[in-house]
Amino acid sequence: MHYHLSAPQGPGPWFWHYLVTRVLKPGYEISGHHLAQELAHALREHGGTRLQERTIRTTATVFIGSYAKPEGLSAIRLLQQVGRDRYLVRQPEPVPLWVFAYALVDTWRQLWPDRVTVNLASLFEPGGLSSIFFLDEASVDQLVVSLAREGLIDLYRVAPPYQLVRRWEGDPRGQILERVYEHP
Repeated sequence: MHYHLSAPQGPGPWFWHYLVTRVLKPGYEISGHHLAQELAHALREHGGTRLQERTIRTTATVFIGSYAKPEGLSAIRLLQQVGRDRYLVRQPEPVPLWVFAYALVDTWRQLWPDRVTVNLASLFEPGGLSSIFFLDEASVDQLVVSLAREGLIDLYRVAPPYQLVRRWEGDPRGQILERVYEHP
């Protein structure tokens, strides 16, 4: 769910991607007020839309609650409440391999549908998969090596730019979701 809310090409609202990839930084402390200010700024930058202050505050509260409340996405441990309306942005739980695989295939279908290869560096572009999942280079490397071992992709690192080569035909997202739920 985090991926779909946060992906720039996903069904979530555009500001979700903005907040996840540009505002939430592990180790920083945030508040609903801070997120409301960031959201108001993003709205002005994105298209000049002006919303009522109350609407912006409510949106910030919903965003925080989505990651802080047990009935939401708290299992990924992105936000930890440290005071009244104060939250510490944490390094979230590592993304499971097949969740990353699903996100990679979905992103590939959306951004590079006619390409068989993409640069590995594409995963590190601002707002890309590494920032959506708060992954460093070593973590991404481990994930793509595992996906190559599983036969979903080939990985070529003879000389830069390093390449990912898709090995799937059609749309494997359904099969990948089966793998996601097979190992909770």
